[in-house]
Amino acid sequence: MGTNKTSRLRVGNVIACTLMLLVFVFVMIMYTSADGGSVQKNSCSLEQSEVIPLLSKDFKDSLLAMLVDQNEVEAGPKEEVVFLKRTEMDDYITTYLDDIKFLSYALSVNYEDIIDGLYEEYDKNHEQYGFDENNVGYILNADGTLNSYSNAKYGLVEYIYSYIDKYPKKKTTRRVAYTGKADYVEDLIRYYSSIYTNVDTNLALSIGAAESGYYKVKYMLKAGNVYGGMKGGKLIHYDNIEIGVLSYVRLLSKSYFGKGLKTVQSIGYKYNPIIDENGNKVASPHWVGLVNSAMVHYKKLNNGITASDLLKEK
Repeated sequence: MGTNKTSRLRVGNVIACTLMLLVFVFVMIMYTSADGGSVQKNSCSLEQSEVIPLLSKDFKDSLLAMLVDQNEVEAGPKEEVVFLKRTEMDDYITTYLDDIKFLSYALSVNYEDIIDGLYEEYDKNHEQYGFDENNVGYILNADGTLNSYSNAKYGLVEYIYSYIDKYPKKKTTRRVAYTGKADYVEDLIRYYSSIYTNVDTNLALSIGAAESGYYKVKYMLKAGNVYGGMKGGKLIHYDNIEIGVLSYVRLLSKSYFGKGLKTVQSIGYKYNPIIDENGNKVASPHWVGLVNSAMVHYKKLNNGITASDLLKEK
């Protein structure tokens, strides 16, 4: 509203000034003509007694009144301008928005609910604990101290898991039998390995490839299970490929790499063991061979995949 009033005032002032200028020019022309300048008197000329005063008092008063009318603005309450201080949480949301969107999608929860939850946790806790982007959800240990995560995306994943535990009804069921290409599955592993940084990306890719025929075994893809995880003698089924691959990389991080098992042989001893001819438990030589061959294949590939890339792919 203020902008429209200002525009009308400026237009009114321009019109008033233009009228004054035209009157002034007209009067000067008439004055010069009546005074016998270069303009010859004729039947149309004004007699000197007919000359109009340049600016009579009444005329000036009327112009002044018109200008006052144009510039009068009804008094009213002034609008208060409020400047909001940008918080650390605002900067975090801006920086990691695509990660929030994709990880929320992977875990089947609305990303706007996650953002609202983050702001609630920030408002409730930042005065006491400050702000740490690696634990953006203020997840506490049993003794009340803040948990420590290795990077911002790791802390975000753990927060989304805790949010779902706290608000289970916020989680939707998104069951999708994956029938797409291997590239997307491989990119999921690359991205999740950038979250769980203790996991060797190429080794994670290679174990999955050994188990799922380079991510082409259809029944495993449809189950969202590319690593051969079993429960009760049956292949574990996940709602979708995103959560299935996340579960796989998270498992490697916590139960293998996190416990010092970092080589093909040491992982294979627990992951795919057999009993050799001497009765000893060892990693399956066949499985080890498959993983090693896959590691040669994946060694040359780029591992830099972002949430933005995955949002485009999905």
